[in-house]
Amino acid sequence: MLKHILWLFLITSLLKTPQLIALEVTFGSFKVINFESEVIGDRELIIYRPNESQISDDTKFLIFQDGQMLFDAKATWNNEEWELDETFSDLSEIGIEPNVVIIGVKSANKSGKGFFDNTNRYLEYFPKQAISQMKPGFVRFGYKRMGEKTHYNYLDFLTGELIPFLQTEFGIRLNRENMGIIGASMGAIAALNAILEHPELFGFAGCFSTHWIGIKPLEYLTLPFRKKIQGDQTTIDSIISYVKARSKNLDSHYIYFDRGTEGLDSAYEDAQNQIDLIFESERLD
Repeated sequence: MLKHILWLFLITSLLKTPQLIALEVTFGSFKVINFESEVIGDRELIIYRPNESQISDDTKFLIFQDGQMLFDAKATWNNEEWELDETFSDLSEIGIEPNVVIIGVKSANKSGKGFFDNTNRYLEYFPKQAISQMKPGFVRFGYKRMGEKTHYNYLDFLTGELIPFLQTEFGIRLNRENMGIIGASMGAIAALNAILEHPELFGFAGCFSTHWIGIKPLEYLTLPFRKKIQGDQTTIDSIISYVKARSKNLDSHYIYFDRGTEGLDSAYEDAQNQIDLIFESERLD
């Protein structure tokens, strides 16, 4: 009973409304689009171009999860950013002008805080196909009860709504030859999920600090105080089993993994090593 109460509290807790700050970039140009999705609800897109390169078959399109974290630390919940605009500025100074379009999809985690906000992001990014790999029990019940709801079908949003929109917006067909997907933490899980399920659409996935380990409801509730996650073995096993089964869908695709060795990243080592062995056995790049 206690577990059920904790789970219910986890998914229904309220949060404070975040303060909105206008986005700024130091290099390149961007526009923000309020995309009306029938799957995940209204979601802001940040479309960024580092230069005025003409859209052509050579243009690479990169979809980023957690788009609000890419450019401006003043507009993020933790005052940190990916520094993409600064990176393109540095490249420009040495004469490199990549023909690329960045599409940042803001996550369901609008404030970066609060159980409800974080849970929405987690369930959107979690690979629904991994749920069937879970052994029967409370964890599987929770994922099926919440994670399989239609409005958490983030992958359906990407393939059924976002990509068709981008093709119309830029007048170009998108596929594995010109499109990749990138994310960090649970956003990395979403990126890997996308390339495993749709290898015909994505040729590259960048996965940074991939959050293989899930989280127990009790850990989530006490996270603001403990600042530590040990993870959930059922979740770890299900994701690894899912990746192993789907890795056979890939051939000449590129998947880049990167992680740190301190803090939460240190908990990813064992799972990441198992994932690396899977892809090495499949002889993937």
